Amino acid sequence: MRIMIVGNGAAGNQAAASLRKYDSQCEIVMVDRESYMAYSACALPDVLAGWIPLGKTFLQQESDYSGLNIRTCFGQEVNEINLENQYLETGEEKYYYDRLILATGSKPVIPPLPGSQLPGNFVVKSPADIEQILLHKPRKVVVVGAGNIGVETAAAMNNRGCTVYLMEMQDRIMPLLYDPKPAAIIRSMLEKEGIQISTSQRATRVIGEQQVEGLLTEEQTLTCDTVIWAAGVRQNTELAQKAGLKIGSLGGIEVDKYMQTSHRWVYACGDCVQTSQVFTGKPALSLLWSSAKSQAEAAALNCLGQAVKYEGSCSLVIEEITGVPCAAIGLNLQGLQDYEVKVIEHHDADRYYRLLTVDDRIAGFQCIGSIEGAGAIFNLIRKGTTLSEVRRMLLNPQLISSMAWYIDGAKYL
Repeated sequence: MRIMIVGNGAAGNQAAASLRKYDSQCEIVMVDRESYMAYSACALPDVLAGWIPLGKTFLQQESDYSGLNIRTCFGQEVNEINLENQYLETGEEKYYYDRLILATGSKPVIPPLPGSQLPGNFVVKSPADIEQILLHKPRKVVVVGAGNIGVETAAAMNNRGCTVYLMEMQDRIMPLLYDPKPAAIIRSMLEKEGIQISTSQRATRVIGEQQVEGLLTEEQTLTCDTVIWAAGVRQNTELAQKAGLKIGSLGGIEVDKYMQTSHRWVYACGDCVQTSQVFTGKPALSLLWSSAKSQAEAAALNCLGQAVKYEGSCSLVIEEITGVPCAAIGLNLQGLQDYEVKVIEHHDADRYYRLLTVDDRIAGFQCIGSIEGAGAIFNLIRKGTTLSEVRRMLLNPQLISSMAWYIDGAKYL
């Protein structure tokens, strides 16, 4: 059986590894438009900061693919998928398949504002983006968008010695991850490092004749030589849509619990898909490494004839911000606006945490200063374990001896 994988990111590589782990005989062919080996997009801001060389972001070498007997066709863009006859075409070759896994990822959005195509506009998504930013030799940088990528990029450019201005159109930084109080703590941490931050502000124009000279917002004019856009991404679904696969209401490829698309022999995983949120059951886009890996394993096993369900997406973002460990897991208040939420929180000189619960179930968790126990909380959210059940286990010596990982999360419960 030949299984084609389109995409060489976290999802595509996990799918390939899972296929080979459970089937030593199937033929695996991986196609990707980029010519790079697999790399860690999460580590790219570390290159901007000057902490690691670009080469350290690469996760695979050619020998790693050949060692798993995976045929790679990198630097080839798929132009068409023929669902009826089960083949896909690039500019160089036609590939027939028995099963197809789409792991086409996403691309950063640069708003179509005047001046946004001038030299000096960048995104942070691939090694090529990092090379271009470093060649540009930025001195005054505006980062547009204060999600986790924007915050990491701003901190990285600040560490490199640039003057950095971070702006966000919502009322706080990292609005999809943190509630107002922890977001304010993180903002204060960044400002102490010299990063200028504004919220509730929208970019309207990039100023410049031949290259970036500034950014105009609804309230002010910022002088800069570089604009880095971290204002969101769009799912790469053009290929799937052209083939006639169903696209979900949020813009991702629609899949069922088995990661199967609207065509029985085509599966999809990673940034390009629309699944469901594990707590609410509502449609969701989960653009995270942890979700991509879980989705890809399910897609691979189902390609091989098993019936493995993907349980749903649960956000897990753990990072260091100005050297301080931070974590955001599950949903925040914005994501739980339709529910009656109870907040359990603690704040002292060294640590802040908040636990969000709905009807005795943990729905979200945010912490700053210590991430100990965060993994236990993630598992409790993902499994839908109630607080009552956790406390019962913690009070039972016989149970806790076989479920020791619960202990790490006990301090929050």
